[in-house]
Amino acid sequence: MKKIVKLVAIIAGIIGIHTAQAQTITAKNTVYAELLGKGFYYSINYERNIYELNDKISFQGSIGFCLVDGQYTDQYKELIEGMKMDFTLPIELNVRYSLGNHNIVAGYGTTFWRYYLPEIEINSSNWEQQPVAPTMKKVTEWFAHMVLEYRWQKPEGGLMAKMGWSPLFFDTMENFRYQKKVNFANSFNLGIGYSF
Repeated sequence: MKKIVKLVAIIAGIIGIHTAQAQTITAKNTVYAELLGKGFYYSINYERNIYELNDKISFQGSIGFCLVDGQYTDQYKELIEGMKMDFTLPIELNVRYSLGNHNIVAGYGTTFWRYYLPEIEINSSNWEQQPVAPTMKKVTEWFAHMVLEYRWQKPEGGLMAKMGWSPLFFDTMENFRYQKKVNFANSFNLGIGYSF
């Protein structure tokens, strides 16, 4: 009889622990706006909770976008047909350490960057026609980024606010071939969003 009582108590305890864990699952999705950081100027991001190691450590993936007027839009607006905007697409994987509403997040990712540069093509066919008007050349690049940030975010969802450090790493890029080494830029971020 004692063995049956012990077995029932163990099974009840396991069910109780499982039920308690099921009630503490964090919100799986977050949508947030970030100023500066991995999108250069700003970014609108969607983040998904991929895996929970335990009640404190979880892993997320995110993707975002940023659209801004190009740096040469005003100077060369007569050359630009239609809307030509610089575009970034940050993609990131991160790990979050959670202590209730307070979270530390560390992550790594890459950002796709499309921008426009003025270009003057000089060749044997137009050598006599100088000066030649510039055209706008579309350029695409990739750069790496990291993130280390503090987040205020309730496990069950709702309002989320964050701030952190986002170093950016630029390899030798197509339009900056004179660079001999990886360039590093400090960026900080502020963000606000909603988890559900």
